[in-house]
Amino acid sequence: MDKNIILLMLESIKATGFVGPKEGRFTIGERVDFALGKGLIVRSDDGNFELTDKGAELLDGVINWEDL
Repeated sequence: MDKNIILLMLESIKATGFVGPKEGRFTIGERVDFALGKGLIVRSDDGNFELTDKGAELLDGVINWEDL
């Protein structure tokens, strides 16, 4: 584990109360739950997240938001 990365994450949590961006009214957990539930992301073997084909198609405009 990279010590500096963990320290940066802890500083972010301390300063903002968030691990991720502060934009919007939904928490990171809610955003992740939504994206997982809609099949836009999956958990990778190392615990991170990866876009699915559906997620990539949404970003590319192949799928419309309304069609989720």
